[in-house]
Amino acid sequence: MIASIERIFMSNQVIRCIVLFLTVLILGFIDYSTGYEYSFSVFYLIPVSLAAWYASSFLTIVMIIASAVTWIFADFIAGHNYSSDWIPLWNACVRIGFFSIVAFLLFKVRSHLKEMTNMAMKDSLTSLNNTRAFDLKYQLLRAMRFKKKTQCAVGIVDLDGFKAVNDNFGHSKGDEVLVQFAQILTDATRSNDIVARMGGDEFAVILLETDQSGVQEYDKRLRKVFQNSPLKNDFGIDYSMGITLFDTNNLPEKLDDATRYADRLMYESKAHGKSQTTIRAI
Repeated sequence: MIASIERIFMSNQVIRCIVLFLTVLILGFIDYSTGYEYSFSVFYLIPVSLAAWYASSFLTIVMIIASAVTWIFADFIAGHNYSSDWIPLWNACVRIGFFSIVAFLLFKVRSHLKEMTNMAMKDSLTSLNNTRAFDLKYQLLRAMRFKKKTQCAVGIVDLDGFKAVNDNFGHSKGDEVLVQFAQILTDATRSNDIVARMGGDEFAVILLETDQSGVQEYDKRLRKVFQNSPLKNDFGIDYSMGITLFDTNNLPEKLDDATRYADRLMYESKAHGKSQTTIRAI
């Protein structure tokens, strides 16, 4: 239930703003009702913290100011008298400073957490999706329900002759080849499709909303980009590929099952002379 509420809060900006402002108003009312003798300012950190964690910096600043102003107003109508008119203003500035420090720290934690999450989902060498991210995106695709019948394709790509690159040129040069091939895959693939490195010299792709002709066009495009790169002439490598077409609403439950089909087709390509692509619909 908490996860569902959090998902709604994060996905809908209007709901997010309404919830934050209502929280400030409710806190202001409680602050007024309890009287000025009870310190209540720490509870204004709730909307400030929520804004800092889930919303933009602009909305966070608005929440900081709104919380400070609401506190001043609640304190004023509760009948709190000060020896100087400057004291409420000073207290408001102190609270704004306190709220700002907390918001800044939360921004930093949020930024570092996002960076660590991205690192955990990226292949350290090529910056492509790693197997964890690939599996997560596959499961998200499975969870989607498309109104019209569509197909998607799962492909496995394996470099031919890559071992010779490591043997003849060294592992550092082999890493350069993997990075270059990862860029070739990215350049040939649409931005909404998914590209990943599965490990070693094996890569994978998921082509969304495609069909047999679309997959064939993708294969031609990838071959063309690869042929125009220096990898084949400079290092004597090529690649074999297997692509399986699935009904998007009927994907295998596990990613391993989907890639297993494509893996078999990739080995068929190698058995037929390498440097080929085998495509089949399930």
